[in-house]
Amino acid sequence: MPSIVERWRNMFRPTIVQYNFGPDAPTHVLNYTARELYNTQDNLAAVVNFLANSIAQLPLKVYRRTEDDGRERDRTSKAALLLWRPNEDQTEYEFIRGLAIELLLFGCVYVWKLPDTKSESGLQLRIIPTDWITSTEKANSYGPNKIYAITGEGGGQIEIPREEFIRFCTYSPGNPGGYVSPISALRQTLEEQIQAGSFRKELWRSSGRLNAQIIRPKDVAQWNDEARKKFITAFREAWGPGGSKAGSIPLLEDGMEIKPFSTSFKEQQWAESIKLSREAVAAAYGINPSLVWHSDTQTYASSKDNARALYAECLGPTLQMLQQRINSFLLPMIGAEKGTYVEFDLTEKLKGSFEERASILQASVGGPWLTRNEARADNNLPPIEGGDELIVPLNVIEGGQASPRDTRLNLAETSYKESFIQRAKAKKKPQINVKPTEKELEEAEETLKKYFQRQQKSILPKLGAKAASWWDAARWDKELAEDLEPIMRAIAADHGRAMAAAIGSEFDEDAIIAYIRKVAEARAQVINEQTLKKLKAAIERAREDESEDAPSQRQAAEHEFEQREGFEAALLGAAIAKTMSGWGTEEATRQAEGGGSKKQVYKTWNAGPNARSTHAAMDGETVPIHETFSNGADWPGDDSLDPDESCGCNCTTSITIIEE
Repeated sequence: MPSIVERWRNMFRPTIVQYNFGPDAPTHVLNYTARELYNTQDNLAAVVNFLANSIAQLPLKVYRRTEDDGRERDRTSKAALLLWRPNEDQTEYEFIRGLAIELLLFGCVYVWKLPDTKSESGLQLRIIPTDWITSTEKANSYGPNKIYAITGEGGGQIEIPREEFIRFCTYSPGNPGGYVSPISALRQTLEEQIQAGSFRKELWRSSGRLNAQIIRPKDVAQWNDEARKKFITAFREAWGPGGSKAGSIPLLEDGMEIKPFSTSFKEQQWAESIKLSREAVAAAYGINPSLVWHSDTQTYASSKDNARALYAECLGPTLQMLQQRINSFLLPMIGAEKGTYVEFDLTEKLKGSFEERASILQASVGGPWLTRNEARADNNLPPIEGGDELIVPLNVIEGGQASPRDTRLNLAETSYKESFIQRAKAKKKPQINVKPTEKELEEAEETLKKYFQRQQKSILPKLGAKAASWWDAARWDKELAEDLEPIMRAIAADHGRAMAAAIGSEFDEDAIIAYIRKVAEARAQVINEQTLKKLKAAIERAREDESEDAPSQRQAAEHEFEQREGFEAALLGAAIAKTMSGWGTEEATRQAEGGGSKKQVYKTWNAGPNARSTHAAMDGETVPIHETFSNGADWPGDDSLDPDESCGCNCTTSITIIEE
């Protein structure tokens, strides 16, 4: 019985089976070659170009594994120099793009390794277009031993042995030595598009200027054949495409009429066929059509997810194949050192979204990952003294938090809860309840009431007299800001001083004056815009009300002012007092940190009586003082939230200080 080796050799002996190393399915469509299809079919070219550009954009970097299973970037070896400059005519990007286009169109591409005494690597790589391959010589069923190529310009045939080329190709079922082009699966779709394009071209050429027919009455003198041909020839020469009278109105005789008609592309589903063609081409290449063509249903979230899927599900297999072929065949062919390998750098795509890239890296390492000098070098700035040390923020605790971005200390989560409790037991933890006093609430409410009363006295007479302009936005914004600023500054300062005393620092009230002024101006503008909106709506309702007891415009506006002076002033005043008490507390912490304090400060959300369900679910949630809670608010009643979440909120906040 033959040995295993003999049986294996017999199985792959080339004299027994004829192997086909060419395409197993034709790439021609209606006498169009793959190259001609790429040059003429816009949908095919769009997908192939998009994928090729996306692959070529990724730098192909060379690495060398070290003894401790680490890796270091290789920039000087023969492999690195060769891939950086494949030949004297192409850059790495151009070479990879050309290779990808050949592979995507034909399903196979050959790369020739040649000596080059002028290059730094001593070698060069050349893509052999698939159209140039005339024949192959078989070695076994899995690949050719030699290839024979001839240029498209009539050059002589070249014999290239196996040790001089590397082959990238798709898999052909039942014939591993062959390959299949994605175009073969698109034959019907491309045929339809070619035929449809030819039809439209002929339509425009023959009758696109005027889709009409000439009707000659039957009761006039009959034409003979010669007269009919003469009229048709003269008409086409004058009014047909390129004629001297093309586009003008023809003057007819013998009672003849022109009756227009049109071909409805909608009825022929032309637009739908274009969409289907795009989807078919995209499906053949495994790509979402919305990545290449805009879709009416596409949203920012879906486009972001599609972009992620491009390199994960769509190009991932192709990139892996290219990497493995280069690592397994090209690198040994050029004598690369053991442990050397190439890899596409996917982080290059993340450079277009710095926030996403920084978030991924920061979450991965669990702490700051760049020194100041590294960041300066990345922005082409010179290094500074002391810039080579990592700066660790005070709120980063090794082992307690996964990363600087994972700053939420949710007491509902066991690991965070245990960490917080253990550290709190070991160290002093004074607590402060951040809540405006009754006096502060009353002062804020009274300030707004007096302002609305003053505003009402000025506006109502103008409405009764039907003045042309009854609202002065600049005046009211200025007056309300001047009314709010003192009370807002007083509340912030009182709570800031209380927090500073708990931390053991001083509170600088002068430092908050400019900020409070800006906040007062912004809050005044928002309140006045709400008032104007309410007044206009009330006046419009009164104007449209045709009943006998309908209120006048002045009465409608007066009712709205009563609402503003009543419970709305209380709600608005409470929101202002809560915001400023919270902000003053946080500002004291910022000032203390600026003065060198290293105390850890946390804030806890305490749900009030009959709290909203969303706020009740947050009860006990604890985060660092400078972070937002899970609902996006800095403090209860924060007006950065929607009114449904902020208005009337009776929740409070408590502060916990952990001594270092």
